[in-house]
Amino acid sequence: MRFLLIAILLFLLPVAPARGQSDWEEMMQQMAEETGIDDEDEGFWESQQELLNELHEHPIDLNHASREQLLALPFLSEKAVDDILNYIATKGPMRTPGELRLIPGLTTAERQWLRQFVTVGEAVPSGSRKPLHKKSRHELTTRADVPLYTRDGWTWQRGIAHRLRYTFETGRHFDVGLRLEKDAGEPLFSRDQRFYDSYGGHVMLKDLRHLRTLILGDFKAGFGEGLVLNNGLRFGKLSMGLWRTAGGIRPHRSADEVRFLRGVAATFGLGREWDLTVLASWRQLDATINADNTVNTITTTGLHRTPSELSHKESLASQTVAMHATWQHGPWRIGATVMGQRYDHAFARGTQLYRQIYPEGTFFGAASADYSLRLSRLLLCGETAHSFDRHGGGWATLNKAVWRFSPTTQVAAIQRFFSKDYYSPHASTFSENSRAQNESGLTLQADADHVGPFALRALIDFFYSPWPRYTMTRASHGWEGLLQASLQPRRGQSLLLRYSVKSKERNDQRGISHRLRATYTHTFTPRWNVVATAFFHRFHQTADSHGFAVAPRIDYTSHDSRLRLSLMAALFRTDGYDSRLYIYEPSLFQTFGLQQLYGHGQRLAATARLRTPDKRWTLQAKLGATHYDDRTSISSGPTRIHASWKADVQLLLRLQIK
Repeated sequence: MRFLLIAILLFLLPVAPARGQSDWEEMMQQMAEETGIDDEDEGFWESQQELLNELHEHPIDLNHASREQLLALPFLSEKAVDDILNYIATKGPMRTPGELRLIPGLTTAERQWLRQFVTVGEAVPSGSRKPLHKKSRHELTTRADVPLYTRDGWTWQRGIAHRLRYTFETGRHFDVGLRLEKDAGEPLFSRDQRFYDSYGGHVMLKDLRHLRTLILGDFKAGFGEGLVLNNGLRFGKLSMGLWRTAGGIRPHRSADEVRFLRGVAATFGLGREWDLTVLASWRQLDATINADNTVNTITTTGLHRTPSELSHKESLASQTVAMHATWQHGPWRIGATVMGQRYDHAFARGTQLYRQIYPEGTFFGAASADYSLRLSRLLLCGETAHSFDRHGGGWATLNKAVWRFSPTTQVAAIQRFFSKDYYSPHASTFSENSRAQNESGLTLQADADHVGPFALRALIDFFYSPWPRYTMTRASHGWEGLLQASLQPRRGQSLLLRYSVKSKERNDQRGISHRLRATYTHTFTPRWNVVATAFFHRFHQTADSHGFAVAPRIDYTSHDSRLRLSLMAALFRTDGYDSRLYIYEPSLFQTFGLQQLYGHGQRLAATARLRTPDKRWTLQAKLGATHYDDRTSISSGPTRIHASWKADVQLLLRLQIK
């Protein structure tokens, strides 16, 4: 009866993105699948989704955009950015985003996704300058996640999660941000926690003569291909073959409590060809400390709910300094990065075989050189790095070649080698495993937008680890393949088919995973949109494990776009965790929208967005419920729910004053 009541409420409650959002939702679904969510925690994907949401909610004005602003869009190649700027310089300001079709250097995918992040404003008269304090904007966002159940480890009130974020911007030059956050189960205003569990902020200055960017407070940084330093973006293999993963420094705005730096960072423009970035960070990290006062591991969940989790909080001091210099002239870009990292506790390797290549000591450093050469049809880029530690360190290199036959057809080859002795604590790059260590591989990728009526994408990746990984007692190797086809039979209709297969060793045995997704989208009218998706997953190691799901969704948008509603239902059946499924569902602004489902059950989600006519106030609500047919309780330990269902209400209120 409880689940039936929730189901009825779901049908009565409105939901999120509708018309104009199908491309955005498909982009988020694809990004989630490609991020390697099997190997990363929820916070990693959420921080990336929040950045893309931030760019989506604050589109770049193409007529006034700088090269640095356009390079903030990771899917735009450097050649595409140059082509856009050259078009505006020669043809004059754009009148509509439709003019992107007149820029021959853009691929179909770049044009399609650009529409989600850019706008076209009025031209600025020649010689005029924008005043420093023009176009000030205040934004206050508060969100509460309220569970309709209780867990064993804490009271219902303590299970409420809350986030608060404030931003003030003045023109292009000044930006201030503040964020407060507590996760479900964490105490608030109590003896254990007198304030919010996580908080931070930043002050940023931009485009002031030679000072390109100055950030005080929390920030992210990424340089080259991410071999030395990149705590910003990291996407999946299909995207990263062509997308940039590192884009300098930027403020940290998301709820991610782990992957950011805290201190000061600045980028200086030294003439037209040179840029110099320097940064310093001081942070307290969560870690498990051994009895001999050495570090066992850095914990990355950001959760402080139980006494055990609270004992790890801020137990490790971290200091980081880095410098990156870039020289760019014509088609050439050459850069160099140097980074030093010190902790106040020494890292210990432990006795397990896979940990014998783990870092040891208190100080780690790395230096690299990166390059990029852009020709009319060819892009060559890469980075080579060497790390330094008490054992001498090791080498790492990653190189890409992208050949564009036409604006609709291109191929890419990516080579990577990370020695078992290489270690950089802030590295994040194109790889099979989460560490840029103990791996070599080769990836081939092809994109063709017009093969008859289809747009095709294909990828094959081979990887090898010479030292035993976790669960392994010997060297291991594997491969991954992917094929995606999309079709638009007529206006307002689209079909996407996606198949991936991965062969990878675990526990000294080979496992093979097959995943298939089919998505059909039909826009009946400008107000009504329907999306139907089917998923299938087969995993085989010592035995077969199957999973499938169907997830239809209907969206509605009012004629003035003030009201958007959506309703999604999913039926899923899996044999176990190995055949789990990942389904992206519409969610609130800057909210994690990927659901991991396994077992037998149903998932219902309803979302609503209502705006005032002046777009000053925005109210969003989501009600999501999952019911399981194969269990009487959910989870275990302090997170256990004594029921076969769980439901949550999420509320978000946003105020913008311009």
